[in-house]
Amino acid sequence: MTRRGVILYGPPASGKDTITAELSRQDDRFVLLTKLKAGTGRSRGYRYVSADELDALRDAGRVVLETERYGNRYAVDRHDIDALTNAGCIPVVHVGDIAGLQDLGAAVPLTWTSVRLWVPRETTAERSAARGDTDTPSRVRAWNEADADLRANGEAVTFDLTIRTNEADPAEAAKLISQACLGADSS
Repeated sequence: MTRRGVILYGPPASGKDTITAELSRQDDRFVLLTKLKAGTGRSRGYRYVSADELDALRDAGRVVLETERYGNRYAVDRHDIDALTNAGCIPVVHVGDIAGLQDLGAAVPLTWTSVRLWVPRETTAERSAARGDTDTPSRVRAWNEADADLRANGEAVTFDLTIRTNEADPAEAAKLISQACLGADSS
């Protein structure tokens, strides 16, 4: 049996949470990978750890991806991916930079489906404000960084799909991702 995973790449408010929820609704094998977070702020979708705990996991070789943003450290624990795939699930990992996408794909031997979710800068600002983010200017700066990263490094990666979430229905986007990931098995 092929072990699969999905990487959703995109700037803040590009629809990663919405698309993941729809993927899971359509097929419960798709499960959001809970990232580790050392820091403060939003807790939904994260497992909080102390900086020392995160350092210990890295030293043990378990951290396969680590990024810093908004004054926090975010990481992916190899054991969490293994637990999901061993249970027959397809982990869905959210990534905001090209290097992270490449590092994750290289560090974890799954058949990854990489999906670029994109929205205009203005949409990030509107969605961030609408969902009550207290740091919308930081989210817009992160969009700028993602755009610059994609322009500088985008040719280093080939996405299986690109979806402009301001133009796509979440249900249809999830269906496309499922089909790209599972191929003929997606019926």
